[in-house]
Amino acid sequence: MSKKKKGLDFEVNLIPFIDLLSTCICFLLLTAVWVNVASMNVKQAVGGQPAGDTKKVPTMWVAMGQGGDLTLDIRDSNLSSKLAKFQIRGQKGKPNLEQLHAAVAQAKEKVPTLTTALIQPTAGSVYEDIIGVMDQFKKSGMNDLGVSPL
Repeated sequence: MSKKKKGLDFEVNLIPFIDLLSTCICFLLLTAVWVNVASMNVKQAVGGQPAGDTKKVPTMWVAMGQGGDLTLDIRDSNLSSKLAKFQIRGQKGKPNLEQLHAAVAQAKEKVPTLTTALIQPTAGSVYEDIIGVMDQFKKSGMNDLGVSPL
């Protein structure tokens, strides 16, 4: 009885393994670049510190309604309640950005220290409208912008 030796020569197909590793490396590189590019420097605007440490700065709250309606409310200022709250009607289902610019200019004239705006969208608000309102605030000189969570 002779024992047959098993052949030690066998082939290992490494191509699928190399393909898998190269795909994983591509995803790793894309994720690293995307995280770096898509990151935003965000600071906690309201509510991150104790109430005693918070200085009261004038803030414009903008509530977005249906049909592009905007309700502007200036809080923590010395304006009377009639002057501090006003509404801008939408135009063809979109916010009226010209009236918003005029209203912000008027508010900044009355309250020169007004630099903060917080936007409160509704669940039905269109992302394009929110960005348009934020752009209009930036053009009007409002530096600190925030979007209130739903």
